[in-house]
Amino acid sequence: MNDLTRGQWDTLKKYRFHREWDPAFEGEGASSFLGESNMKAYLTDRLSAIGTDDPKVAASLFMKRYAFIAAMGLMAMTYWNKKLNLKPENLTLVDGDKNGLWMPQFYLKDAIVTEFTSTREKEEFIQSIFRYHLNGVIQSLKKATKLSNLILWENIAVYVFWIFENEDVLLNEGMREHRNEQFRQLLSDENSQWFGQYHKNPLARYYTGKVNVEAVTEKVRVRKTCCFSYRIQNGEQYRCKTCPQSCRVKRT
Repeated sequence: MNDLTRGQWDTLKKYRFHREWDPAFEGEGASSFLGESNMKAYLTDRLSAIGTDDPKVAASLFMKRYAFIAAMGLMAMTYWNKKLNLKPENLTLVDGDKNGLWMPQFYLKDAIVTEFTSTREKEEFIQSIFRYHLNGVIQSLKKATKLSNLILWENIAVYVFWIFENEDVLLNEGMREHRNEQFRQLLSDENSQWFGQYHKNPLARYYTGKVNVEAVTEKVRVRKTCCFSYRIQNGEQYRCKTCPQSCRVKRT
């Protein structure tokens, strides 16, 4: 079956991915995010909506929202064996709002879904997400705002880790082994070329052990960089529970 179930589409919609594309929608084609000048103009137009006057803060918040391209693509591949068309020319971002936060929606112009038939096809899909899409967006953001790509990659990494550490979607032990092997491959330095011209895997540096921190009940993986969520308007309430500035690690 080369489509997703209604439940699977509902899951994607929960995370802001839609197949009900209408050319009348006012949005921004994702291809424009691969150019420095277009990226700078896009962020400048949305500073107020994001809740900041600092382009670096806007760039970080943009990537936190945009990182769901990787998260949803990897989820569909790993748990459903389905391939979404997540190429920039197939995506449009439409401004949205959720609980007072700027929360853009993703629309798929072509919502046709296919099944993976080989490991090689999955590797090519991973590269299409990271090397040929997100890495280009990162470079545009870095040039447009001078924000460190270390922050931008960690903004992606936290959601990638969430997909592979989510126990709620596992159905059986075989799926767990399959998922864990895909995760291992994704973090391997041997596959650093999947992400761009990197000698080291840009995700692996953030995959550290979870620890106990004060005022948090479960163990968490403290971030290495700050995403600046606390610097938007009324932002202290949005500070990440894994913020490296505020997490006081409990000594055992």
